[in-house]
Amino acid sequence: MRDEFAPYLASIGILQGVILQRIKTIYEFFREECGEEIADIFVTDYITEDGSREYENLWFFSDRCCMEAKGFITRDEFDSAPLKNRIVRWEVRKQDYDFKKAIQESRLYLRVFLEEEWAMGLKAAAGNCDYLRDIFRRYVVPNVKE
Repeated sequence: MRDEFAPYLASIGILQGVILQRIKTIYEFFREECGEEIADIFVTDYITEDGSREYENLWFFSDRCCMEAKGFITRDEFDSAPLKNRIVRWEVRKQDYDFKKAIQESRLYLRVFLEEEWAMGLKAAAGNCDYLRDIFRRYVVPNVKE
């Protein structure tokens, strides 16, 4: 797995252990099976009522496509879709977030619609909102179909 991913994963509380090993295994799967140079990583997360962070889905992005591992901690359910000029619409829902700097209460949800009625949903809590904002700017906005 790329060394550049370590600071991001540490920032959302994934420092070592079983979850990190699982991410490495899934990264290798996508790299080998999709043949893509993976450029970015994102983990959907949310904060529970008791204040703990829960991780849901694992995303990887390349110049051409996105790759998702649903319920990545306990399941082996993977998909991939090309993004290049295929986005027909996107929606952003935010709470306590100014699209500049996240605070602990920040929440961000991004829904992206591609051709053929396929959609992807990514959500983030606290500081992870800044990373989702960057994914939005880097992979969604430039690939909106004209």
